[in-house]
Amino acid sequence: MRALAFLLFLGLALAQYDLVVYGATPQGVAAAVAGAQEGLKVLLLEPGRGVGGVLTQGWLATLDVAKDKEGLLQGGLFREFYRRLGQDPSFDAGRAEEVFWALLREAGVEVRLEEPLDRLEWDGPRLTQLFTPKGGYQAPYFLDATDTAELAFRAGASFTLGREDTGLDRRSMAATLVFRLEGVPWGVVFLALNYEGQVRRTGAGAWGRSGWGFGELVRGYIPSDPGRYALRGLNLARQDDGSLLVNALLLFGLEGADPQSLERARAEAALEAERVVAFLRERDPLIFGTARLAGVAPALYVRESRHLKALYRLRAEEVLLGRTFPDAVALGGYPLDGQAYYPGETPYLLGTPAPYGVPFRTLVPREFRNLLVVSQAAGFDSAAAFSARVAPLQMALGEAAGVAAALLRKAPQAGLLKVPLADFHELAGSPSGIEVLRQRLLERGARLSSPEKGQVEADKPGYREAVSLLRRGLFAGPYYLKGSLGLAEPIILGDFLANLEHYHRAKGPEERLRVVLKARELYREELQRPLKRATLNHILLALGEGRTQGGDPVTRGEAAQLLYRLLP
Repeated sequence: MRALAFLLFLGLALAQYDLVVYGATPQGVAAAVAGAQEGLKVLLLEPGRGVGGVLTQGWLATLDVAKDKEGLLQGGLFREFYRRLGQDPSFDAGRAEEVFWALLREAGVEVRLEEPLDRLEWDGPRLTQLFTPKGGYQAPYFLDATDTAELAFRAGASFTLGREDTGLDRRSMAATLVFRLEGVPWGVVFLALNYEGQVRRTGAGAWGRSGWGFGELVRGYIPSDPGRYALRGLNLARQDDGSLLVNALLLFGLEGADPQSLERARAEAALEAERVVAFLRERDPLIFGTARLAGVAPALYVRESRHLKALYRLRAEEVLLGRTFPDAVALGGYPLDGQAYYPGETPYLLGTPAPYGVPFRTLVPREFRNLLVVSQAAGFDSAAAFSARVAPLQMALGEAAGVAAALLRKAPQAGLLKVPLADFHELAGSPSGIEVLRQRLLERGARLSSPEKGQVEADKPGYREAVSLLRRGLFAGPYYLKGSLGLAEPIILGDFLANLEHYHRAKGPEERLRVVLKARELYREELQRPLKRATLNHILLALGEGRTQGGDPVTRGEAAQLLYRLLP
């Protein structure tokens, strides 16, 4: 209350709003626009210099879209955003920012840039005021849309850090600095990435504005600091001016929740980007010989930092097996696809989910009744966030959050609820209130269900062990294994080794990790084939374990039981 008294002493009144959204990320824009469209007076505060977050300031210019037989899993505002961009997964970053601004203007949202959070005031479990260096703002409802949940954390909400929930360590997935290349002929890139041999060996390809591949090309890159940087295969997004935005430079060991450390890391990584471009020019002059570094993204692409201890935490098996919830306010379906936690580590892939619902409760902090968190830092276990973190789903959740705030604010006058609800905790606990919220989202064009369902294999051997491993990110599965643990399917050798590698990189011992990495090298021609019994026993003996009995191939159910014993 001292801050309020100081403002009154200066003759400055707190600006009053129905909803304050902190963070002009894709989900923050969606929340602000939805709230304003539903009749609220909305303020969108952004600590940086632009709107659009990771898509426009981080230059992540390719959307991680998910579809079922009926089309996009996310409707509503995301579908409108996607339509205005031209319905191509890759897009021009400048054009995306224009679309975000247009949506905000059309809805009548007040936007204030370069207003970082200074301090907060609260009364028990309710936030009351938010202060930046430029002013103070008051509202009955607040929404934290920052990628790191900075507002909720500073208010005192509880979180886990990185993958702490797995028991492996507290590290976060690698961040990325996207950089811009000029002078690279797209036709040459398109030809190289769609060459049949390249596609067959590495899964490379190019279509529309998107390109992905060159994994073999970048394998020889030696970073200036191998403990901090790594170069993965290039993900490319062609821009309107012909330049290419390149998602490939990984940064490890960041304190992803500290804005100042993130900015220092971005500035230092810009020097690494210069080394990367020089390497590409030398390694393949026909494609990259005329390439020029034309800048780096204004912000890092931060995949992971905190995970909210919400009223409900979404789990990995609920994602993979396509669980639905009575309070689901959005659909997800992007693969459980995680980036490495250590340099040189095999990326994480746990399979492709059946369409799953995201409960409203995952957005609600336990400690605050008038605050929602909408970002990859919301109430998702770290492995579940491999899928739930992507921008299309986050935009759908942002829209739901804005509509929820409007429902609480406007319901008493409009008679929408039989029993008035005072805050998000009461809404989360009210089946009738949730039904009104879901109905309004459907009226706005959201999707909350899918005809495609997952396959629960609780009666098969290895189910309990597989679920436990999956929650820790230690039960890899191929993209084609959709909505299923595939316990009766053969396990792929590369997937089996990836689980061992991920565990031993975090927990040791070093000797076992060396065995696993050597096995990947020796059996590299067989990594995408079913694991044979003889190969399994060869690896187990090298690890100092006993042989197994049985036939070929080794099933995923048997592998789950074995891994559960080997990876305590």
